[in-house]
Amino acid sequence: MHPAPGPAPAEPAPNGWPWSLLRGFRGGDRDALTEVYRLHAAEVACFLRQGFRFRAGDAVHRFVGFGRASELHDALQETFRRAFEPRARSGYDGLRPYGPYLRAIARNIVLAGFRGQQARFPRVGGDAVALLEVEDTSPGPGDPEAELHAAQVQRLVAAFLEGLAADERELLRLRFTEGLSQREVAERLGVGRQVVRSREDRLRARLLEHLDRRGERGLIGVQRVVLLALAEAWLAEVLR
Repeated sequence: MHPAPGPAPAEPAPNGWPWSLLRGFRGGDRDALTEVYRLHAAEVACFLRQGFRFRAGDAVHRFVGFGRASELHDALQETFRRAFEPRARSGYDGLRPYGPYLRAIARNIVLAGFRGQQARFPRVGGDAVALLEVEDTSPGPGDPEAELHAAQVQRLVAAFLEGLAADERELLRLRFTEGLSQREVAERLGVGRQVVRSREDRLRARLLEHLDRRGERGLIGVQRVVLLALAEAWLAEVLR
């Protein structure tokens, strides 16, 4: 007699999130907002650092990207602040991928400064023209520099994980591979939520210190906020 099959895995929402994450996000749950930030911060940070091309009237311009960590941090936080406003959250139905939506917000933040900062938006051939209509012409995935950064960060993250204790690796696995909230991890480990939060904060600080010590200067201009976002994204991959 064959054993009864186990329960089928729950289908994700159309955008790839668990339905519980989508509901929590739309409802403003703090853990859900933190998880959405974790899932997408690296993508948005890299987009803002690397820059993009766009069309203004009959001319193509290029945003050269934020070179200073403070500017990158401010633009990244403003992107998520706008995306996490109650009206924006409640209006997101989960049918469309969330990454392109965030990049559109980030692009609009950058383009708001187009008129006053022409040096940051050189025209691709010729003189600058008046801003009439903006059309995105940003490159798609597969940028060699971005792939190099990601590969280097992945190696550094793998080295960091090798030096962790088993319980520390398990906490990171639950958070970044299984995607559990801090509350769910606390229940799984039999500890308080504040304990999980404190341990995670300490591990983040150690990870950033490791990246600073072992590789930040060799990552061709990747700033601290990008490093940490990329590293957290790679934790899920390395721990699978």
